[in-house]
Amino acid sequence: MKRIILLLLLACFALCAVPACAITVTPPSGIPTGDLTPGTRLSIETTVSDFIGGSGTTFPMSDTLQLYTDLDSPRWTVTIVLDGIDNPRPVSSARTHRISGFELEYPSSVDLKVIVNLEGEVPDVTATGDKEIIRIRQIDSSDRVRSNGEFVVTRTVLNPAEVKTAITSAKGNLEDFRTKLDAAKDDGVDTSAVETKYNSARNALESATAAGDNVGLAQSYLSTARTALTEGEELLEETVVQHAISSAEDVLADLDDTIDYFTANRSMGSDSRVVLISSKRQSVKNQIDTAKGNYDAGHYSLAERQANDALDEGKNVLAEARDLREQVESLPVFVDPGKPYLWVVLGAAVIGAVGFVVIKKRRTWDELG
Repeated sequence: MKRIILLLLLACFALCAVPACAITVTPPSGIPTGDLTPGTRLSIETTVSDFIGGSGTTFPMSDTLQLYTDLDSPRWTVTIVLDGIDNPRPVSSARTHRISGFELEYPSSVDLKVIVNLEGEVPDVTATGDKEIIRIRQIDSSDRVRSNGEFVVTRTVLNPAEVKTAITSAKGNLEDFRTKLDAAKDDGVDTSAVETKYNSARNALESATAAGDNVGLAQSYLSTARTALTEGEELLEETVVQHAISSAEDVLADLDDTIDYFTANRSMGSDSRVVLISSKRQSVKNQIDTAKGNYDAGHYSLAERQANDALDEGKNVLAEARDLREQVESLPVFVDPGKPYLWVVLGAAVIGAVGFVVIKKRRTWDELG
């Protein structure tokens, strides 16, 4: 029992002697989510509570804790806390602030924390891009970052002129989208779902314009508008293809009804004209099936082109079938190609009439002598 307790104590001491393998930084307060606008004043606070320590110490003597920011007019206020006792350091106004290992090296039994407060202003930018709001590094004597020794928070800083230009460009894209939407509606496409996306994009752009100098808010609305516009364009493309396929299938259904008329009502299944129409009908069906396959695969442009080709060909074949039907229906019943028995009756009637005339003439000749 004593041996077990001794082993447990040794294990605990061993664990306590192992230095930290990464710095630990609490999530900084005072940094807004989303994009930042130049001129915005920030007040940030965070705490570094663990360091990559040396053997038996809180921090290697040869290492440095490096603080950095892209903010303008920075003001660093750093407090080293040793076993709960605050030790404020001089305020620094440099972008990069260093705390030497000499100030941070203590026996590992000491509870070491570094409280970092940073104040600064979001800088002006010539182009919208990312900036490091705060970066904390533990570096060695060669200024190399220790493994797992870096913590950084970045934010996108907006260029107001770019945002205004982007809003103008988005309005132009919205107008183009409106033109495509109206054209689809004129073609009979159900665009109700697409209209919802269009309205969302339009409303967001109106809000972006109304945001004025609040560039961050304008950018947020602009992003919403772009998303709605992209989704609307994709939905319109899908809807147009669906309509084209559906229209081609409607023509195919009418064509099938006409072919059924020939085969079921007129018994013309073997008629060469009906056979040719049926062959062309199968070609239309194959094009529709191919268009469906490409639609399911997301190849919308190709699917739309194939569906429209099927629709055009289907209309031509349907017109051909209807012309044939009109011809068939305009024929007298006794010459109906679908009722061959009438030809037999007609032939018999003709033969009978001719025979009657011949016999009558013979009798007349016999009487004359």
